[in-house]
Amino acid sequence: MLKRDQIKQKANYLWRVGATGFSFASFGIGGVAIGGLIAPLVKLSTQNPGLRQQRTQKVIKHSFKGFTEMMVKLGIMTYDIEGLEKLQHSKQELVIANHPTLVDVVVLIGLMEQANCVVKQALWSNPFTKGPVQNAGYILNAGSEQFIHDCVARLKQDQAASLLIFPEGTRTAKGELLNEFQRGAANIAIRANVPIRPVLISCTPSTLTKNEKWYHVPSKPFHIHVKVLDAIQVDDLLEDVTVNPKHVRQLSHQLHQFFNQELSKK
Repeated sequence: MLKRDQIKQKANYLWRVGATGFSFASFGIGGVAIGGLIAPLVKLSTQNPGLRQQRTQKVIKHSFKGFTEMMVKLGIMTYDIEGLEKLQHSKQELVIANHPTLVDVVVLIGLMEQANCVVKQALWSNPFTKGPVQNAGYILNAGSEQFIHDCVARLKQDQAASLLIFPEGTRTAKGELLNEFQRGAANIAIRANVPIRPVLISCTPSTLTKNEKWYHVPSKPFHIHVKVLDAIQVDDLLEDVTVNPKHVRQLSHQLHQFFNQELSKK
């Protein structure tokens, strides 16, 4: 009986390795299809650049939702959400989340009704992802003052969508605490003067973290838990919301502490 159980466990593990590889291949093919086929069709459907971006964002939302459900059906992962309605009704908010695993951005965008998103250079130039992210009008984090201005302008102009950003800037390494928050999120929040919507993400067992390969799958399907908290006003955290480096540092530190405290409750 013990040997039979071991064989079943091994077969299940090999299945999930294969299914994970299939999922990543599907994601890449989907990215090329959106950028090379769907985005041009959306472009032909309207001359309005803003409307084109919104329609492409909708395509990405439904694609990411479908990708997440595919991974669930393949037995790779499970997930649950607390406060889903807060995320679905989020408009003109700065949504900030921790970044424990590679697929959390996919799960989040699949849950949000409409979202602008900050992306790093690697996604902006990757042949599998550049088509979708550029056509959706996602904002490149080039680490410049222009990036901050672009985010603030988008939040003020787009009343139907929120802006999603991961202030760590990269995934958390396995077994480590949160990375120090980059100051871009705090800078944007102060300048745009919009509510901050914290989203806590945990992944058990830990997988697809920084420096982990896709084939390093855990011994059982991983579970992602998403908890959407109430929005925070900037002036609830800062007495003085004047835009200057000192206040940006203070807000960034406060947000980092807040996330650490909330995540430690789990």
